[in-house]
Amino acid sequence: MTTRTTNEKEVIKEALLILKDHLEPLKFFQFVAACNLGAGDYLEFKDKLFQDETHESLYQKILEFRKAKESLTQGDN
Repeated sequence: MTTRTTNEKEVIKEALLILKDHLEPLKFFQFVAACNLGAGDYLEFKDKLFQDETHESLYQKILEFRKAKESLTQGDN
């Protein structure tokens, strides 16, 4: 029987990528700050994570996320 071990940093990186896709950007950054996950080379990680993003594209994603969340909330009523 073989066991597979993973590096803690790899697990955190994978979790952050998942959260990035499921949280609006502001909440994602608040989570990272609250968990003190800025240790290490955060700027390099951030640059890779958002390399194709602009302020405008992030703003549009926030608006889309909030609109989708509102429609889900209204559907529950």
